[in-house]
Amino acid sequence: MHQTTLSQNLLGLRKAEAIYDRVVQLSDLIFRDEALVNKQEHLQELTFLLQGVKGTDTILTIFNHRTYLPELQVGQEEFWGLLPNETKDERMKNVLSILHKDYAAFPYESVNWLADIFPKIPYEDRLNMKVHHCCMRFIRADDKQIRLFSQGVPVQVDENRNFRYTLNYIQNIQHLIKKDFTSYWIRISYGQNSELVQTFHSGSKDSSKRDLLSTREKEVLLLIAEDLDTKEIAQRLFISVNTVGNHRSNMIDRLGARDTTALVQLAKMTGMI
Repeated sequence: MHQTTLSQNLLGLRKAEAIYDRVVQLSDLIFRDEALVNKQEHLQELTFLLQGVKGTDTILTIFNHRTYLPELQVGQEEFWGLLPNETKDERMKNVLSILHKDYAAFPYESVNWLADIFPKIPYEDRLNMKVHHCCMRFIRADDKQIRLFSQGVPVQVDENRNFRYTLNYIQNIQHLIKKDFTSYWIRISYGQNSELVQTFHSGSKDSSKRDLLSTREKEVLLLIAEDLDTKEIAQRLFISVNTVGNHRSNMIDRLGARDTTALVQLAKMTGMI
C-alpha cells in the first residue's frame, strides 16, 4: 500500500514538473524580468495583512510573473498541508502535483490564455486590474479538499503596464462549490472604473469580452442578494417566475456555485455585483 502511494506521488510530481516547465515557457511570452523592490517591506505588509484572516484556508503571496514563482508567501504551510521538503523553486511543482486530474490543463491553459489576451489590452486601459481564478481542485496529503479562489492585483508593473509582480489573496472556497463541478473560470477586470472585463470558462473553452453573467442575470442576482423571493423579483423586473428560476439555475451552473447563497458570495468576491 505504501509502495503504491509512493509511486503515485512520484508520478504526480513528474507530471507537475512537466506542466510547470511549460507554464514557465508560456509566461516568458508576456512578462518582464525585473527585481522586486522593497522586498522586506512587502513581507512585513503581507504578514500584517494576514493577521486579519489568519487560519488554514488563506494565503497571501507576491507572485513573480517572469519566473512563475511566489516571491514571498505567508500562510502557505497551513494552507497546502504537508508537502515534501523543498526550495522555493520546487514549491509550485509540489503544489501542482496535488492538483486533481480534472484540472490538469489549468496551469498551462490559463497562462496561455493570459499571454494571448493581455497584449491586446490597450495601454490606456491597463488600470485598476484584478485577476480572479476560481474553482480549481486540489487534494492534500491528508485528503483535505481545496477549491482555489485567487484574486491578484499588480504591485509592480513595467513601462508598458505589464505585470512584474502581483499581490494574490488565495482562499479555499470548498464550501461554495458543487462537488461535481469539474470546470474553472477566470475573470479579469480593468479600465478607469474597472468597467472592462475579459473572461475564460474551461467548460466551454469560451474566451470573451463579455462577463460571466449577463446584465439581466446580474439584475436578478442583485435582487436575490436583497433577499427578494422569486415572485417579487419577477414582479420587479416584469418577467415570469419561470424566467427568474432559469436565470438562477444558469448562473449556479456556470459559476459552479453550491447554492444561491454561494452564488451571491462568488459574484460579490469577483466584483460582478
